[in-house]
Amino acid sequence: MAQAESEKTYEVSADKFFKAVADYEKYPEFVDGMRKVKAEKNPDGTIIAHYDLSMMSKDMSYTLRIKEAPEQGEVNWSLVKSDFFKVNNGAWKITSTGPASCKVRYSLEVEFSFSVPSLILKGIVKGSLPTMMNSFYERAKKL
Repeated sequence: MAQAESEKTYEVSADKFFKAVADYEKYPEFVDGMRKVKAEKNPDGTIIAHYDLSMMSKDMSYTLRIKEAPEQGEVNWSLVKSDFFKVNNGAWKITSTGPASCKVRYSLEVEFSFSVPSLILKGIVKGSLPTMMNSFYERAKKL
């Protein structure tokens, strides 16, 4: 299993960054490898999101249960089902540091259902975080 966490301050409001994170069906427009997302809100307020992704030369799909807490700037998720993940849990924590800046922490825990050496898996996860977080920042600046 690989775990990673990244934290960075961005020059965009916390509200705009949160909106970029919570606009799941727009991910294919700015998240590398994301092909399609379908998000459905449940009566209990959670969101079930179905993702189609191309990663490591493979087409993959998975479903997450997402809990949003906009007033705390938090988005948490856990894996519902997948053909390639055993584990996919994580969180965004977005904290305002001023009217046009925010501190963003992204944490992730993943494990694949097929064998990936842990050193390679950790490298993939940690290496992709800064690029992925910056894509959300670029999206937030346009909102």
